[in-house]
Amino acid sequence: MTETNNLIISKETPRLRLFRPRPAPEPGIALVLFREGQPLITLWPGDRLTSGEVSWGNYKAIYKVDIAEHPFRFDCMLPCQGEAFEFHAQVSVTYSVDNPSLVVERNIADARAVLEPLIISTMRDASRKYEVEQSAEAERAITEQVQEESKKHNTGLELVRFAVKLSLEEDARNHIRQLKEIERAKVHERRQAELERQRIELEVERTRMKMEFYSPLIKEGQWQLLALQLANHPEDVANVAQTLRQQRQTELDSQLKALKIMLEEDAIEGFQMEEASRRVLQRFVESFGPALEVKALDSGDQPKDVEAEQTDEDSTA
Repeated sequence: MTETNNLIISKETPRLRLFRPRPAPEPGIALVLFREGQPLITLWPGDRLTSGEVSWGNYKAIYKVDIAEHPFRFDCMLPCQGEAFEFHAQVSVTYSVDNPSLVVERNIADARAVLEPLIISTMRDASRKYEVEQSAEAERAITEQVQEESKKHNTGLELVRFAVKLSLEEDARNHIRQLKEIERAKVHERRQAELERQRIELEVERTRMKMEFYSPLIKEGQWQLLALQLANHPEDVANVAQTLRQQRQTELDSQLKALKIMLEEDAIEGFQMEEASRRVLQRFVESFGPALEVKALDSGDQPKDVEAEQTDEDSTA
């Protein structure tokens, strides 16, 4: 198929003859017969006039109209949404005549001159709905809209095939590249933030579990806690014991300070003094008694009951 613009191939005036041949269209050509005061008659390939129609028709002219398929191509610029950038459109069109009588009536010789402005107008209307990075979506929408709109225009021409390919200028390609880089950076940041959130939640959960595990042990005394830590994490014993001693020392200091203030202000009686002293001493023993016992054992001292057992054994011997 070659590109062509001339739809009306020829116009003939029939000679007045009694036995003239009946007109018959060739393949790819339709005949349009004209007579004054009467509608145009179209003969498609395979149609024939009867002998009566030829004799009494009194046709003034016979037009040969090209009804074969013909292509043409063109390029144009189409606006994007916001019209900051443009699509470069490469358009391929194949058309044919579907109403030869209308072509003759309107004297349409150049099909491209009729179709191209209508196609461009429809494409521009469709392309404005899409951003520059949506070229694939824009191509589909343009194709659908052109094919639909072509059926509404009464031009005598049929759009057999239509194809459009959109491409972008350098500025538009750079713009899309920057948008993709920004989007990739956002995705990376979201993933990192999610990982950090999960890490924090895991740490919080571990801390909660440790607190639930150690709280009962701490309430029962420092020696159970230290024994457990010594069995699992020997390196943590010093820190835990130091923390407990500091807490006990803080409590004892507070009580001694309160007792001192009461003594200085002569705010307690003798029997109250004895009771307060007893409580302070009790606190002192609870805080430092275990440590003193361990120290005594380390120095070689033995409890009295152990010494008594050894004496009895020596006497028996």
